[in-house]
Amino acid sequence: MLLSVVVVNWNSRGDLLVCLESLARQTHKDLEIIVIDNGSTDGSVAAVREHYPSAVVLEQPNNLGFAEGCNRGIAASHGEWVALLNNDTVADPGWAERLAKVAEGAPPRCGMLQSVMLFMDRPREINSTGIVLNTWGSGNDRREGECPDDLDAEEIFCPTAGACAYRRSMLEEIKLPVGYFDREHFMYFEDLDLGWRARLAGWSAQLVPDSIVLHKYQASAVRHGHHWMIVLSHRNRLRTLIKNASPTFFAKALPRTVEEILRLFRFEGVKTIVPLARVLLESTRMRRNVTALARSSRTGVEQSWVGRGGRPLEVP
Repeated sequence: MLLSVVVVNWNSRGDLLVCLESLARQTHKDLEIIVIDNGSTDGSVAAVREHYPSAVVLEQPNNLGFAEGCNRGIAASHGEWVALLNNDTVADPGWAERLAKVAEGAPPRCGMLQSVMLFMDRPREINSTGIVLNTWGSGNDRREGECPDDLDAEEIFCPTAGACAYRRSMLEEIKLPVGYFDREHFMYFEDLDLGWRARLAGWSAQLVPDSIVLHKYQASAVRHGHHWMIVLSHRNRLRTLIKNASPTFFAKALPRTVEEILRLFRFEGVKTIVPLARVLLESTRMRRNVTALARSSRTGVEQSWVGRGGRPLEVP
């Protein structure tokens, strides 16, 4: 089974080469590896072409962000399933083989698979086994900080894009005018947004407990600065809510939303008005697209999954 793997990179030459070395050691050899380089100036592209010439490298003129980088990698890939892997991860040699095996036997409406992400500096501690949708429209890393010994193959709300796989037919079905991932997110919440939309469209997600990666965690994000991360996260949570949430859910999340909007004004003053207006206009427009593809009600998805870490897989 051809499995495409997309790795987005920005000025992380060292981490990227370690990640690609772990892909070169995979027991599953039918891999298409695509590196999207977002305008790196640290020699990343030359190093990949020298050491991993079989990888497809797509150079971008500037930093398009994680969401649009993934979009371009997905569009260039050919596998029935497309795996995403952060450039600061190291994949276990059996990572791809176990994903491919589950993908081959997955039910027709299972469109998302989650690997187990462990902290690289604490490999006996879980970083994430997917996303839990919480009551204010954000996502918690599922089972973060726990020991990985008792993990089962179970249904989850949706994966985190740091180490997962998506069925291509699902991605094509739920694609929006702003991309598979909403490119306006740049980074943060893009995976929750896509996963929530996929749930509304009637797709499911599964944890693959023996598909394991080690994650350095926020190796790229911290270089943008804490202030930048908070501003982007607040805007993107609002984008995600507007597109996917029911009116009742949105109302319940309103106190948190108002708090975050006030924080944006404290950080940026009146300069935050124009970006917020864009968020409202663009996301309202995309909400109509999400509504058009929905097979499940917004309220039904929320009642099934808010605060729930997982549930047993249904036997076909």
